[in-house]
Amino acid sequence: MDKPAASKKSTAACARGRPREFDTETVLANASEVFWNYGYHATSIDDLCKATGVLRGSLYGVFGDKHGIMLAALDHYADGSVARLVERLNANVPPEEALRNALMHYARAASALSGQRGCFITNATLEMLPDDEVLRARIESIQRRTATLLAAAVIRGQASGVFSSSLDEKAVGDFLLCITQGLRVLGKVPRDEAQLTAIVDLAMRALV
Repeated sequence: MDKPAASKKSTAACARGRPREFDTETVLANASEVFWNYGYHATSIDDLCKATGVLRGSLYGVFGDKHGIMLAALDHYADGSVARLVERLNANVPPEEALRNALMHYARAASALSGQRGCFITNATLEMLPDDEVLRARIESIQRRTATLLAAAVIRGQASGVFSSSLDEKAVGDFLLCITQGLRVLGKVPRDEAQLTAIVDLAMRALV
């Protein structure tokens, strides 16, 4: 006997996946790994469903589409990245040591990941299409947060007399942002840590 139309509709809805509760933090962490490993364009919704353990309908119900999932995953990753940068820059050591340690983190990470997946934020920036204004605005926001934190670290060094007082706040923040991003891009191909350390040391000398 055929099922009533209402039952058929209900069954189809279940097959697509009804919106259900899930741990958003875990889902975004897992989605970040997928985008990080394969890039946005090569990642399918099926890949995300498999990695997160969440049905397509539930992902769409919360994030809208694949682009929405990627933006949320990028925000989740960036929040963690910025929080760790704050922790390094605010460490209970002299300001120049804190800044160098922060830059060395990028150097070591780039060296350890040489030829592999690099940085999720950097990868998203390089993969961004020219007309993706939403992603562009999101990345600009992340870059501004990072540059502001780096500039603040230099200002603390200026106050203690270790960095030149003539350095412009915005320019030095952008300069150090370029260093961090450049280290990440260089790490996309095999690089020895000593090579990247030399870049960090040169950047530090430019601040004196």
